[in-house]
Amino acid sequence: MLASKPNSAKHQSGFTLIEVLLVVAIIGIAALVIVLQLPASQQGETTSDARRQFQLKFHYAREQALLRNWVIGVEFKDDSYGFYRWQEGKWQEFSDKPLLRVYVNENMELDFIPGEFRLFDNLANKDTLFASEPSRDRTDTDEPAPKPQVIIFESTEFIPFKLQWLSFGANTGGRNAYRTVQIDGSDGIQLRLVEDELW
Repeated sequence: MLASKPNSAKHQSGFTLIEVLLVVAIIGIAALVIVLQLPASQQGETTSDARRQFQLKFHYAREQALLRNWVIGVEFKDDSYGFYRWQEGKWQEFSDKPLLRVYVNENMELDFIPGEFRLFDNLANKDTLFASEPSRDRTDTDEPAPKPQVIIFESTEFIPFKLQWLSFGANTGGRNAYRTVQIDGSDGIQLRLVEDELW
């Protein structure tokens, strides 16, 4: 009499749930790394994004000024703004995130409007208080010393100012469509967000 062989379980091919979840997690991590490595020029595509980015950087600079007892300056140019630290008798630009220099998009215009700062009115050396001394290594071909227009003090108070982003769009009806947003720091204590109000 032939002995019956035990029925072997059928082998099923496919992926287990753990394998699928592992692949999804790897794809998610890879996507996160790509997003974090995007250059700063792609950030702030709209005026509101650009204003929010400046607000976050300025807030971070104020925290650093308070926590580390630093004096921090902000220099505005036509196409960018940068953060500096007063150290060893001169302004030194930050070279690490998140206070790297930010360049505005080519379809935007950045307008800086200085405010009043009465603390310097009675100082005899107010013009040279935070002016960088010329370095012995500096030559005529080097860039001029930075002159921040806004100074953030250790107390987190700052020199009053206003800032405006104007974004130009496509022609509509013979006129340039534009959007404008502002930051009002004219009290030297806090930043106030303003919408569609030209100065």
